[in-house]
Amino acid sequence: MFRTALRTVLAHKARLLMTVLAVMLGVAFVSGTLVFTDTLGNAFNKQSAKSYKDVAVSVTTYYSDDDGADGKKQEPGLSPKVLDEIGAVDGVASVTPRVDGFAGVADPDGKLIGNGWSNTGTNFAPGENGKDPAYDFTEGTGPTEAGQVALDKDTASRGEYKVGGPVRVATNGPVKEYTLSGIFTTEDGAVNAGGSLVLFEPSVAQKLFLKPGYFQMANVTATPGASDTKIRGEIESLVPRDAEVQTGKQLADQQAADIERELSGINQMLLAFAAIALFVGIFLISNTFTMLVAQRTKELALLRAVGASRRQVKRSVMAEALIVGLVASTIGFVLGVGLAVGLRSAMGQFGAKVPAGPLMITPVAVAAAFGVGVVITLIAAWLPARRAAKIPPVAAMSSVHAVATMKSLVLRNSIGAVLTLIGAAGIIAGASMGKDGKFSIGAGAFFSLVGIIVLIPLLSRPIIALVQPLLNRLYGVAGKLAGQNAVRNPRRTGATASALAIGLTLVTGLTTVGVTLGTAIDKATTDNIKADYMITMAGGVGGLDESAVKALEKAPGVSAVSPQRASYLVIDGKDSSASAVTPGDIEQLLTLKTETGSLDSLSGDAIAV
Repeated sequence: MFRTALRTVLAHKARLLMTVLAVMLGVAFVSGTLVFTDTLGNAFNKQSAKSYKDVAVSVTTYYSDDDGADGKKQEPGLSPKVLDEIGAVDGVASVTPRVDGFAGVADPDGKLIGNGWSNTGTNFAPGENGKDPAYDFTEGTGPTEAGQVALDKDTASRGEYKVGGPVRVATNGPVKEYTLSGIFTTEDGAVNAGGSLVLFEPSVAQKLFLKPGYFQMANVTATPGASDTKIRGEIESLVPRDAEVQTGKQLADQQAADIERELSGINQMLLAFAAIALFVGIFLISNTFTMLVAQRTKELALLRAVGASRRQVKRSVMAEALIVGLVASTIGFVLGVGLAVGLRSAMGQFGAKVPAGPLMITPVAVAAAFGVGVVITLIAAWLPARRAAKIPPVAAMSSVHAVATMKSLVLRNSIGAVLTLIGAAGIIAGASMGKDGKFSIGAGAFFSLVGIIVLIPLLSRPIIALVQPLLNRLYGVAGKLAGQNAVRNPRRTGATASALAIGLTLVTGLTTVGVTLGTAIDKATTDNIKADYMITMAGGVGGLDESAVKALEKAPGVSAVSPQRASYLVIDGKDSSASAVTPGDIEQLLTLKTETGSLDSLSGDAIAV
């Protein structure tokens, strides 16, 4: 029976091509997604471990204007005294203090290199040998004077900057021009994300990003044989209470977990496409095997006549599905690996830097790809195989195969009608509930879709009758025969139509959602904002300096300017967002309809709600 199944597969290669394609696409998505995310995760994790290789303990402080529990003002960061005390701890070899914040550099066209959140500035921290252990300079040296900066190699290349030349750097303060003192390479995560890194002289970095004389964080290296955990315990007693003290291993593990969490979003999105492809594929596979079984009625009947049991016939059809599933999964897995390589290369084209690393093909990815491909094929082929096993030898030899009974069609139509009615009721109920009925409408739409798919065999007759005159006019006898053939087996017609219907539903639904959201956002913007321009820091990182507001107020043609400072109020024990704005100007910039009172009185301790 297995040899028979194998020969049958080889004899129907063209018919099974659609089945192979359907499984292959789904498997390619699954395997490509898993290999891609495994490869990225492994590369980033190795880079993370490398960047913290020499860090025994890291100290991070969080600046706050609030008073401490004892009423005393907290220090904004790590003072020179605290850094000296950390350096004196037994087992500490060196202490490298850092302070960082937003620093943007432009390309030759004046556009920001990076996307805001990955544009970082920090201090150059030379050791006793005059070198900063975190950076390897390929040209020049680190900044040692207030008017100097150093850039990472990629940023200098993209901006076409040369050592000794000018560099305009934007921070949360006014844009300033510095002299480029050197170019370096680094394993910094911001740079590897496609951003930029600017090194300042320490006192300049302190003034820009915190307060003179203070650092936000410090990396501690240990002497050989010293215990990182013991050093961490002693440092915890020296730093401010709100400081976070972690070992290098803890930091690497935390970053690895963050990377895994970020990649899980990509993973889920790509696997959703795989699920859609496989779901649609089930209909195609089932339809293909249904047609193959119908074509081989006499062949299967002959097998029954010479002694094959129902179970053997069913197994032979399932064996065919297994062979097809294995072949399709193999091809799909190879394509998936190619897809992973392509996605990795494509990330570089969009400015994202992916660390170097081997292609990760794990046993989980292989098992998932082949498991999904084979199982989906077997599931889709089960019903046709079951029908094939029911063919009686005598009836089949007379070309009378197991036609679907009226009872089964009535049951199917009844289930489809019930699901459609439930869906329609959910949509109507949700619509009557207003904004609170979104979940009900969504659930109703889902049930309606499933119900209509179940009812497609029943709906095919009136729909075909509707288009039959057009088919007759365009194609004559061929069109008439096509319509009659489609009506003759409504199940087969429904299976084919269902696959197409699902695909078109997804395309139409996503397109409608996209257009609707775009229109809604445009309408909300034009209805609520009267201002001609809105100015923010790149990527929403940090705030604008006061000098920018003053420059805007003096600019020709500007009639109203209102800086916005985000804050919050505590009302009845609950936090409520608040914004500080410029009275008089804000009415010209936003659409504000006064219900009661007057915005003219907004001043001093007054608020408008």
